[in-house]
Parts: sequence; C-alpha cells; structure tokens
Amino acid sequence: MKAHISKFTVLIFVLTLFVTTAIQAQETSATKTEKEFVVSETVLKTYIGTYSFDQGIGAEISLKEGKLYGTQAGSGQPPMHLFAVSKTRFKLKAMDAEIIFNSNDKGLVVSITFSVQGQEMEGVKD
Repeated sequence: MKAHISKFTVLIFVLTLFVTTAIQAQETSATKTEKEFVVSETVLKTYIGTYSFDQGIGAEISLKEGKLYGTQAGSGQPPMHLFAVSKTRFKLKAMDAEIIFNSNDKGLVVSITFSVQGQEMEGVKD
C-alpha cells in the first residue's frame, strides 16, 4: 500500500510540475509577443508632470528607472506602469486604458488624451 501511495504522490508532483511549466511558458510567450516600445529618457522626462481634466480630476505622471508611471492626483494610490506602444502612446494595462501625450507646434508637451472604455478625456499639463 505504501508503494501505491508513493507512486500516486510522484504522479501528482509530476503533473503539478508539468502544469506549472506550461503556465510559465505561456506567460513568457505572451511577454515576448508584446515588447515595450523604447522611448528615450530625454523624451520621457518631457511627459512628467500633473495634468488637469475638466471634471476636477488630475493625473500625475512620474518617471522611475526609465519607465513612466501614472496615478490619479491626490488619490494616494500607487502609480501604475504606462506601457509604451509608441513614442507618444502608452497603455495603462491595469485599467485597459490608453494615454497619448500631445505636443504643441513648438514640440512642448501640453496635454494628454486619456481613453478608457470608448470615452476620451483631455488633461492639460499644469
């Protein structure tokens, strides 16, 4: 009887290992298919700041270790990573949203367009 339980335990262990390896392979594959666009730190620094929306809401954009992060101003919530899709377009995957940085004729960043669930809001850089 002990040998039977031991074989069963080994079988469970092997199946668990197989499933875990398969899940990790899928996660690695998904990560490889969507690579983050490389934006220079010089450009990213121009996006840093607070943006105000008509609804009285603000967004804070920050830079940490070469990556942009965003959060609702004054919310106390931790900043969420902004995944670069292009030089000016970023995904906020945690909210399934998108942020586009808008520049004026002189190349200065003046606003962001925040899109979520088919709705767009424009926030002006303070």
